[in-house]
Amino acid sequence: MGVNQGIEIDIQHDSYVLTGDIDLILSNRRMVLSLNRLLCEKREDKLSIPYSNLNKSKEYVLQEIEELLQKFQIDYKLSDTTEGIVIEYRREKENFADFSKKAFDIRNDKFQDNPDLVRLFEEFAGVVKFALHRNLYPLQLLSAFHIAFSQNACNFSVPGAGKTSIVYGAYAYLKDLNKDSDKYVDKILVIGPLSSFAPWENEYRECFGKEVKSQRLSGDSGISKKNKRNHLYSQNPNELTLISHQGFNNLEKEIIDFLKNNDVMVVIDEAHRIKNVEGVWGRSVIEIAKFAKSRIVLTGTPIPNGYEDLYNLFQFLYPYKFKDILKTNYGQLERLTKRNATYRDDSVKNFTDNIKPYFVRIKKNDLKLPPYKEKSIYVEMDDLQKEIYDFIEAKYVKYFQNTPSAAAKEILNKARLIRLRQAATNPSLLRISLSESFEGNVLDKRDILLEYSGLRVPDLNQKFAELDSLGIQNKSILDKIVEYENCIPKKFIEIKELLERDIFKNNGKAIIWTIFIQNAKQLKSYLKDNNIDSRLLIGEIPVEEREYVVDKFNNPNNEEFKVVIANPFSVSESISLHKGCHNAIYMERDYNAGYFMQSKDRIHRYGLGEDVVTRYFYMLSNNTIDLIISENLDKKVKRMEDIINEDIPFFKRIDDFDETDVITQLLIKYAERD
Repeated sequence: MGVNQGIEIDIQHDSYVLTGDIDLILSNRRMVLSLNRLLCEKREDKLSIPYSNLNKSKEYVLQEIEELLQKFQIDYKLSDTTEGIVIEYRREKENFADFSKKAFDIRNDKFQDNPDLVRLFEEFAGVVKFALHRNLYPLQLLSAFHIAFSQNACNFSVPGAGKTSIVYGAYAYLKDLNKDSDKYVDKILVIGPLSSFAPWENEYRECFGKEVKSQRLSGDSGISKKNKRNHLYSQNPNELTLISHQGFNNLEKEIIDFLKNNDVMVVIDEAHRIKNVEGVWGRSVIEIAKFAKSRIVLTGTPIPNGYEDLYNLFQFLYPYKFKDILKTNYGQLERLTKRNATYRDDSVKNFTDNIKPYFVRIKKNDLKLPPYKEKSIYVEMDDLQKEIYDFIEAKYVKYFQNTPSAAAKEILNKARLIRLRQAATNPSLLRISLSESFEGNVLDKRDILLEYSGLRVPDLNQKFAELDSLGIQNKSILDKIVEYENCIPKKFIEIKELLERDIFKNNGKAIIWTIFIQNAKQLKSYLKDNNIDSRLLIGEIPVEEREYVVDKFNNPNNEEFKVVIANPFSVSESISLHKGCHNAIYMERDYNAGYFMQSKDRIHRYGLGEDVVTRYFYMLSNNTIDLIISENLDKKVKRMEDIINEDIPFFKRIDDFDETDVITQLLIKYAERD
């Protein structure tokens, strides 16, 4: 602070008022632009900054004003009233440091030397034991205590660790507090994918032994905006409110009012979907955070794209303190990502240590799950499929070697690999456009290739236009692809026989994973022709029907159907199938190790008996790209399993969308066979 004290900062009502030599400020254009972002207004001979309109704490706004004055070397002093705010802020900061230390000790289960925390934990455990109908295992109980103590916390535990039960454990305690308590809550708002809604409702019943009164604000076209508003403005709203990430933005104001009028715990489920810090969704969820009594972040993949992903999560968790917690800025986090920094990097270690008091992570090896078995089943293609596959592979090998433009090579090679994989599993898929082969937005980069290379099929009369653009212009082969529509893929036959000779004989159920949507539909029809009833779990199936299928399938006594056919891009998150199913069959696998591991976690989760054996079967067409993808994926999974055991797993170190290794191995294997 300077000695001339040309500016005095006072506080009046809900604004900071700057008096004194304000012309010194107004003559500095850069200073004025900076103050404008704080909604600064000139009133007579004063500058007024209304902190309440900024939705920021008065301490935070004062800090910004001081930093600006210091930056532009303008002398100032604080009024006695404002000085009192600073003193109170420092005291609060000291209290928060003490709180953080205790939260850190709870996180690491090292609070036994603190009598107050021991007493609080015993009280917490007693309330939870009385309130819940299920027992939380020790790490769940510790994680729930961490949330209840912190009130605002992240849980980065792996899928299958029981994050929903952990939240309900903390909620049970906070709801049991005196209503005058600052921590008291009696409502939960969950913002998550549609597939998470039924698990939240079902887990409530499992935890509390009764049905929950819930209100879904997304996923049901029959709910009008008026009905949604009626719930949010009700004098007695339902205990559990569920809304999707996508549906949230349209009700931001109403949700803020809902939070102002009720004691609400806000839970962001699958929180890694809070992406760009400047995105609409990111800004909206952070905006409502300021009005929640308790804020919970749940995700097993906190940094799917980079360390900067944590910026939004902690901005939601502590809207006014996140910069103090992170002790870094968004740009510095981006730079850590760009250089693929690991835990051996001091910057990453320091950053992780800074945020450890505010998150808990139950790792895969903490769950002590029973072992699982994996088996590859090698399928011999019939003559017609082999002829189609061999022709396409020979054609594409030349293109992989000779495509001139780097951009075109990346785009077209992605398309060719997809087509080659379809030929290896079911050549009739070659008659379907790539845009129809996948669901919704799961194409990722693949939808770009459709635009660049004209790989679209406008109508049935031009169904092979796409294949022509990929270099398949042989009429004989195109005729054979048409002919194959009357054939049964050998993988279908192998799956049916596996079900009949093994899984059904042991009174088991199976989930069959397939990447291509038409495969799911054709397999369902084929199994039905062979008296095997199945259900689809793919994106186009309505939410209500999917929930019915999951509920029935999880019931060990249900004999209505014993097979579900699912798409890993659509249903690899949120659902649990381990209660009724212990067998998974993969008709084909993608390079994406993340989706693959999530799909495995659907049936290999906490809660399995020690004698339960989980089995995975991989269908591989012999001497095809299937074997190369399988080998490549196994290597990725091994590396990803190592990353999973880190406190904050940075999966971006494995490029799940890079086909380079697959193409390289394909060329090597092709040369060996040739």
